[in-house]
Amino acid sequence: MGLEILLATNNQGKVERYRRLAKQINPAIILHTLKDFNVDAVEVKEDGNLDENAKKKAQAYLGKTSLPVLANDAGFFVEGEGLIKNPKRIALNSDENNLSKEQIYQSLIHYWQNIAKKSGGAVDAAWIDEFVLCMPDGNAYTEGARREVILTDKVFGESHVQFPMRALYISKTTNKPAASHTKEEELLEVAPIKDALAKLFEKIK
Repeated sequence: MGLEILLATNNQGKVERYRRLAKQINPAIILHTLKDFNVDAVEVKEDGNLDENAKKKAQAYLGKTSLPVLANDAGFFVEGEGLIKNPKRIALNSDENNLSKEQIYQSLIHYWQNIAKKSGGAVDAAWIDEFVLCMPDGNAYTEGARREVILTDKVFGESHVQFPMRALYISKTTNKPAASHTKEEELLEVAPIKDALAKLFEKIK
């Protein structure tokens, strides 16, 4: 019997990534989207640290189905800038709902390019991810992941519309631009996320 979990996100890029990693961890794990259960998205005020925000997201959907809920919050740490959360709110000059996905993508690309330019075109950085798995009984488990990269002001190629930064950074794990990764190299880069998810899934077998 498979382990079924509800993903507390409408980000298609995250859905694809988590499903791919979950399949590698355990093919019996089934990650459901909100659409699978006709659950409406809930706006959560992200005013805490990463693990607090992730827990808020998970709890917002707890009880909408009978399934455990997996949520994530992430920030991007840049040397000299600190942890940057919710860059959309900073980068976009107008309401996100009035912009196309391509306009949002380009606005974020320019935002991160300007961050890198402050340091001469390249700067040490890292993705910081926090994951929370809330059980139907209210118990919650947390795991974190960190991926070291070099943020640059150079566009190396096309990236997923919901992961624009991948067009700009070099993974320290592969020493290659993320936008040029093969599927195997991308799995190497996101190995810390896979490890975090594996630890969470292990706790609820």
